[in-house]
Amino acid sequence: MLYLLWGLLNLFLFVYFIAICFKATKLLREKLGMLAAMVFVLGLLSFTTSSNNKPTEFKTWKFVSADSINTNSFLIAELNNNLISKYELEVSYKKEGQINIPVSAYSSTTGFICGTNWKPHFINVQKTITNKFQYTVTGIVEWKLLGFTVYLQQKFYKGFVSPTNY
Repeated sequence: MLYLLWGLLNLFLFVYFIAICFKATKLLREKLGMLAAMVFVLGLLSFTTSSNNKPTEFKTWKFVSADSINTNSFLIAELNNNLISKYELEVSYKKEGQINIPVSAYSSTTGFICGTNWKPHFINVQKTITNKFQYTVTGIVEWKLLGFTVYLQQKFYKGFVSPTNY
């Protein structure tokens, strides 16, 4: 519920900011002319586009050497599921006979993520003697308001996931 309220607060403040920008542009055009209004709008656009230029990329943790990274399968473990979004761990693994060996893993967020940003810092996946995987994931949730980080929340997830469920 907190994630939903935080996202709605971010949306409200963004819409309010856009309304203020329109009023400021109109006032600038009336007082200083069309050129000043265009420079103002272009300046605002440069701030919004410069922060979104880099593509979304996932940091992947590899657990075996590069010469044996021939994965056969993958599975997804749900780390956190709140009202509007999920934190997930995707593990790629290969089968060698009856044994499942974890090859690599990464964590991502799906759903409505307005105002928060999940950054995993450490992922470890190990096979157990029962042929399940034990995972450990640590990271930080950045709580943002209009693009500025307001709070950093540390998260720690530990659990088991079985490849036989997929």
